[in-house]
Amino acid sequence: MKKTFTFILVIILIIGGAFFAGYYWYNNAITSSNSTSSSKVVFEINPGESVEIIAQNLLKAELIKDSNPFIIYAKLNSDKVSGFQAGYFEIPQNSTIVEIFEIFQKAKNKEDIKITIVEGLRYDEVADALEKGFKGVPESKFNKQEFLDIVENPDNYKFSSKVNEYLSLYKSAGKNLEGFLYPDTYFFAKESTSFQVLEKMVTTLFEKLDPQDFTKFNSSTYSFYDYLIIASLIEREALAVGEEPMIADIIMKRLEKGINGVKLLQIDASLLYPAKDWKANAYLLKNSESLYNTYKYPGLPPGPICNPGIHAIRAALNPEANEYYYYLHDSSGKIHFGKTYSEHLSNINKYL
Repeated sequence: MKKTFTFILVIILIIGGAFFAGYYWYNNAITSSNSTSSSKVVFEINPGESVEIIAQNLLKAELIKDSNPFIIYAKLNSDKVSGFQAGYFEIPQNSTIVEIFEIFQKAKNKEDIKITIVEGLRYDEVADALEKGFKGVPESKFNKQEFLDIVENPDNYKFSSKVNEYLSLYKSAGKNLEGFLYPDTYFFAKESTSFQVLEKMVTTLFEKLDPQDFTKFNSSTYSFYDYLIIASLIEREALAVGEEPMIADIIMKRLEKGINGVKLLQIDASLLYPAKDWKANAYLLKNSESLYNTYKYPGLPPGPICNPGIHAIRAALNPEANEYYYYLHDSSGKIHFGKTYSEHLSNINKYL
C-alpha cells in the first residue's frame, strides 16, 4: 500500500512538474520580445487566411521564433482571432505574441497610400516613385519639386527635433540627403506633404538600425556618413543579399590597402551616378572628371550613390573576410571572384 501511494505521488509530481514546465514555456513564449530591434516590418493578412498560415508567414518574416505558441494562444483566445482584420500591419520586430494579436485587431487605414521604395534608387528616382504613388489623389499635398529641393538643400529647412538631431549627428556638413531616404513599404496619409514624407523616410532609416549597429559606427575610424557611402556602393554592385558581405570586404581592402599600392575603388556603379543612368556604358565614362570616377580619384566618392537598405548597411559594418580583390557578374547574374587582376581578366574572357 505504501509503495502504491509513493508511486502515485511520484506520478502526480511528474505530471505537475510537466504542467508547470509547459506553462512556464508557454507564458515565456507569448510574453517575450521576438528581437531587440524596434524597426517595423510590413505584414499582410489576406482574407480567409487561417491562424496556421498567419503563424507560418510570421515565422518567415522573422516576427516570431516559433509558430506553436502563436497557434496555442489563438486557440485559447478565439475572441481575439475573430477580431483579426485582413490588410496591412506595421509590426515592430521586438513585439511579443500578445502584442501582435493586439496589432492584428486593426489593419492600417484603408485610406492610406501604400508606396514601396525599393533598395538602390537615387533620390530623383525616389521622388519619381513617390509622385507616381500619390498621383490621382485629390487630397495629396506631395510635390515632387518641393521634395527634390528639400533633399538637395536640407540646410535651408527646419526639421523636427528628432530628424534634426539625426542629421546634425550623422550627415556631413553641406551634403544633401542622398542615402538617408530609407527604402521600405510606407503607408502615407493622403494629405501628406513632401516634408512629412521625407521626414518619415529619414526617421525610418534610424529606426531600422539597432544599438549594436550604432556601437560599431561609434567605435570605427570611419564616420556614419562614410559607411552610408560604402553601403550605397554595395547596394548597387551586389545582385543578391548573400553577395554583399564579400563585396563589402573587397571594397574595404581596396580602400585601405589599394590595388598595387593605389587606393582606387574602381567601381562602375559610382561612375554611373552622375550620368543618372544605371544602364549607361561605364567603360565610356572612365575618363570623366567627375569626383564619382573611382577609377581616377582614390578613396570614397563625395557622397552616397543611392539609398541603401539595411542589409547593405550591415554588410558595410560586417564585411566577410576573403582573399579576393575583383568580382564580376555573368549574363545570368552569377558572381565570380578573382584574387588577382590576371584571374579577373580570365573571368572576363570566360564569363563575359
